[in-house]
Amino acid sequence: MKKIVTFIFSVLAVLFMHMPFMGTAEAAYVAVIPIDVDVDKVERAADLTNYYWDLIIDKFQYPDYELVDDEKVSAVLPEEGLKTFDQATLAAIADKVGAEIVVAMRISEVSERPKSFLREPAVECHMKGEFASLNVMRDKKPYYYKKINYDEQIESILTVRNDWLQNAFADYARRGMNRTIEMDKKKIK
Repeated sequence: MKKIVTFIFSVLAVLFMHMPFMGTAEAAYVAVIPIDVDVDKVERAADLTNYYWDLIIDKFQYPDYELVDDEKVSAVLPEEGLKTFDQATLAAIADKVGAEIVVAMRISEVSERPKSFLREPAVECHMKGEFASLNVMRDKKPYYYKKINYDEQIESILTVRNDWLQNAFADYARRGMNRTIEMDKKKIK
């Protein structure tokens, strides 16, 4: 009896170890163009770069997506960076690196202005930029483009524990990435 139970457990162990490799679809290749931040008009450019890559890694995880090597993507880009985020440019990059999805983002301006003449001291927050993506696996509307023009006024006491720039940036980037991959999940199901 002990040998039979041991045999059954060993067969089940082998089955469960190899089951994830059976019948899985190939991962979609994602080319991520490094974020373009205007260093003259943005104080915390390094923070935005870190936020961007954290969101990319969080959204495009391995079983479903595979990121194309940064060096391979950078070799295809012009030295001065992408001038426009139009569909033809992103499609050319996708063809050159062999990716199904291309993601690009640019932040051109970030500013904070204190406003102390109000009842409560406030901070006027402003961010400008653009987000673009191309998903060639989508049937309809494979190209997504969104201009970022964020203006908000928040109480300055809220800036002590809250990073408005990170929250606004993450909202726009996450929304763009969700829009890029939303059709893929419908196809998988």
